[in-house]
Amino acid sequence: MSVHHARKNMKDKNRFSVLLKHLTSMANLKNYALAKSLQYDESYISKWISGKLLPSDKNHELILQAISECIVQSLTPETIPVFLKEYQVRDITDLQAAVYEHLESEYNYVKELQTSTGSEVASKIFYYPELTLDQFIFKMKHPSLRKVDSVNCHAMVDILNIDTNYQMLIAEMNGLHNDRKLVLPGVHFSLMLDLEHTDLSNSKIAVFLIDLLSNLANIDFNLYYGTQAEKKLIFSVKDIYSISGMLMDQNHCLSVTTIEDETLSSELYHKLKSLCNKESLLIRKTSIEAMIRSHEYEHALFAQNPACLLAHFTEHFLPDDLHEELLETFEPVLDQADPNTLRHLHSLTKQLLSSAPIKILFYASVFNDFAISGEMDFYGCRVQLTPKQRLVLMNYIDRLYHNNHNFDIRVLPDGVLSDYQHIPRPSVIFADTFCSLRLKRNTPDYGICVTNKFFLNEIFSDFYYEIWNSDSLIKADSLISHSILSLEILISEV
Repeated sequence: MSVHHARKNMKDKNRFSVLLKHLTSMANLKNYALAKSLQYDESYISKWISGKLLPSDKNHELILQAISECIVQSLTPETIPVFLKEYQVRDITDLQAAVYEHLESEYNYVKELQTSTGSEVASKIFYYPELTLDQFIFKMKHPSLRKVDSVNCHAMVDILNIDTNYQMLIAEMNGLHNDRKLVLPGVHFSLMLDLEHTDLSNSKIAVFLIDLLSNLANIDFNLYYGTQAEKKLIFSVKDIYSISGMLMDQNHCLSVTTIEDETLSSELYHKLKSLCNKESLLIRKTSIEAMIRSHEYEHALFAQNPACLLAHFTEHFLPDDLHEELLETFEPVLDQADPNTLRHLHSLTKQLLSSAPIKILFYASVFNDFAISGEMDFYGCRVQLTPKQRLVLMNYIDRLYHNNHNFDIRVLPDGVLSDYQHIPRPSVIFADTFCSLRLKRNTPDYGICVTNKFFLNEIFSDFYYEIWNSDSLIKADSLISHSILSLEILISEV
């Protein structure tokens, strides 16, 4: 397959052997102890670590599971914290799974190298005339990405012109740890995409961007745009690895080059980094506290034609007494926000909700979830209300709904937006000149993303009004009444 291939240096070890040596050394695990645990001859362990032999393909999953278990069981009170930090996990159970997945990724990487290049050790530069996207993604998901304590990646990908089945496979940097509900501040990922040369509708672009930002909310992710990304597939891990190619169609790419040389890979990385600058930044990350300090929160309140799609209740829907009660209770967790400033903003919000026109679209699940859990977003912090406080809030929304004819609430039934079924649902708040997304992370915190380019407001607006004008929406009356009744029953049983 390759037109350029360097012979393996016999002194080089494959990546699986290097990792196995690293893990056993960190755990102070001797070869004979590992051999005894696996019920293998010690010579096999030595050959695996030296790179002379790989575990058999037929039994490799069982072998790697046994190695992972043995490594973790051999840890001491001194070495456990070292491993937990390296893999950014909380407990031994997650650690054993993380070690296994790391070993498996390196093993599969070496086996794929054997198949595609005839060598267990990657050449510094390797060229493939053509690859399917399946093959490209496999090579792009380099085992070095398993190092979650510190990874720096830049990519330029024409992702909107790729088959939808591959879009999130290419974009996801945190899939390995997504189910462990971790924030990974050491994982830095910047992606540049092309928004001009695509046949997708604004609504589909908005759905993709929301999916992308939601899925990557627990890492340091930045999104950029530029026409340079047209037909490009370029992915670079700082000081480690790069892969690049040209997109031929939605499923194939041409002229793919992989670089395992630190110097050459760094050159490409820094070139991509220079293109991902403030001028090309698509989404700006911020916090409620920062928005208040810069008066952006106020500007959002007074923007024209306000509308929102909400996945949870926010501080906007609180009567005076309940707002004050929550402010006094949760002031310690509200960062550096001044309580008097929050009272002022609440007063403005109350006046606007009682008279100004506003369109509010709720997911149907919001009402039932709130009645049961009491969780809401209070100035960017997740707080939990008592059943009585929940009833106060729902009664207040009921009054707003019936007393202000401009206060238009509609409900989006579950299942209508199939693209959202497996991700944390976002809240999109926008107006003519402002758009923000409150992303519910897989952690107790909420992330705020603000559009950094005006044309994005039009994209999200088209998405919103396509839903708003659809026939699938239902009226809010019954859900509000049902929530109030549920809470009254819940309170009576306490």
